[in-house]
Amino acid sequence: MNFRELELFGTLMRVGTTIETARVLGISQPGVSAQIKRLEGRLGFALFRRAGNRLEPTAEASALFEEAMPMFATHLKLLDRAETLRQSAASPLSISATPAVVEGFLAPRLKLAGYDGWRNRIRLNVSNPEEDVRIGRAELGLQMAVPAKSHFQAAVLRQVALIAVVRSDSPLAARATVTLVDLAREKLVCYDPNWSPMGAAIQRAYRGQGLPFELACDVPFCSTVCPLVESCGGVGIVDEFTGARHRNTNLKIIEITDLPPVALVAFHRRNEPMRAVAHDLLSSLVDNTFAT
Repeated sequence: MNFRELELFGTLMRVGTTIETARVLGISQPGVSAQIKRLEGRLGFALFRRAGNRLEPTAEASALFEEAMPMFATHLKLLDRAETLRQSAASPLSISATPAVVEGFLAPRLKLAGYDGWRNRIRLNVSNPEEDVRIGRAELGLQMAVPAKSHFQAAVLRQVALIAVVRSDSPLAARATVTLVDLAREKLVCYDPNWSPMGAAIQRAYRGQGLPFELACDVPFCSTVCPLVESCGGVGIVDEFTGARHRNTNLKIIEITDLPPVALVAFHRRNEPMRAVAHDLLSSLVDNTFAT
């Protein structure tokens, strides 16, 4: 007996009529009768005898059914599990990302990833992606300059340039490019390296050249750097996404020639398979690497 025949036999044993069996399995009543006859022919003994509108199982059928009961119970559990998974698959994808990644990278790509018109749904946390993914608040994290972690599986989406932001009245505003030595002479608005992976990457670059890394103002996110520099002066270091959004006549964006780019990384918990909707989004983000 193959599984389809076993399912047919078990259903008929439970409901007692070919009409109800056909309804449960979504096939025709003559189809049920024909399949039972073929099965009886192969087995070499009768499974049912008609008694009015019902079919009475033979002793042989009852013995087979008793033997197959664990398989029928497993099949019902599988059906229940499949329904639970169907409901889970339809739930929104939970993502955690920093503001700069959302505004400069993720948002423009959601349309390309099938979220135009919100045919798919997401739940977005704009906070601490590493912590959100680690504790299960988010399925997928997106962040720049995240170091490799043994408990995360990661994919690099693109390399992101870091740039300097100064006020238009700054002595550096006339420059097309600057170096870290130039920036070390200015009051720095940047990120706490003990909290921010990007701050740690910038601190390593400064110290790699023997330059002091002293913050006049430490901030949590790139989006807060530009307004502070515009108001109080000094120099800020931000990612290219943030620089493009805050470009205006009061601020000058300058290339830093000796500061390496940082990786924009998507990550999820290692050894925990992602849902199909997460795979689809991640594949779209990777396929559109460096797209505008």
